[in-house]
Amino acid sequence: MWGIFLESVVIFKNYMGFHQHRYLAFLYLGILLYLWFAEKDRHRRAVFVYAPTLLLVMFFCPLFRKLFVRLLDDSETYYRLLWLLQMSLVSAYGVIRLCAAHRRIGTALACLLILFGGDYVYDSEHISKAENAYHLPQETVDIAEMIEPPEGRITALVPADLIYYIRQYSSNIELPYGREMLISRWAYHHPMYEAMEEAEVIETETFVELAREYPCAYIILKEDRETTEPLTAYGYEVYGQVDEFVIYRDLETGME
Repeated sequence: MWGIFLESVVIFKNYMGFHQHRYLAFLYLGILLYLWFAEKDRHRRAVFVYAPTLLLVMFFCPLFRKLFVRLLDDSETYYRLLWLLQMSLVSAYGVIRLCAAHRRIGTALACLLILFGGDYVYDSEHISKAENAYHLPQETVDIAEMIEPPEGRITALVPADLIYYIRQYSSNIELPYGREMLISRWAYHHPMYEAMEEAEVIETETFVELAREYPCAYIILKEDRETTEPLTAYGYEVYGQVDEFVIYRDLETGME
């Protein structure tokens, strides 16, 4: 039980950003403690005091965690319970409640606390300037517009680089597999993914047989991807190219 509790503590610290932004976590917990004594309205106490406190107690309770994992058969998403804490809502209300008599000064101080307790997110390697109105890589938009059917749906096989983006652009383009194949700890196995991504050189005959089982109307490969034989020898044509991605169309599907 003690080990389960310590695991919950680690999850809580990671979620709250104790390694980088612990200031905001202490701000939230401090405001929650303040509301326990300052808030008298029973309806507001239920929302801003009782609910988050009960959630925290349940989150750290080893028995609750064991029940959660057993019922849902999923320990990876336990941290999502912390989404229900509504940190921004509770913190904002608590600061307003605390500074009600001096709103301007209180608002300025609260903004300074948040400013110095946070981080400049635009320095992150995961954030880049949007290339278009879709906020997707432009090559993804170009490929999707090229292969998307005027009506109905088609299945396309794309490199791992594009899996996250293609379906965001259009639900009319289906994929044989999704992002579950890119999360190594989930240990999913899919013969099409293994033939596409894990083989050093694509064995064309087997690869084509698998692709036609779905069937994949289009196959997109990087131009430097090695194959034992060209796809054009198995009833495909080069439909187009976008940057480093070559688009092959399966002539057997009858797509126009």
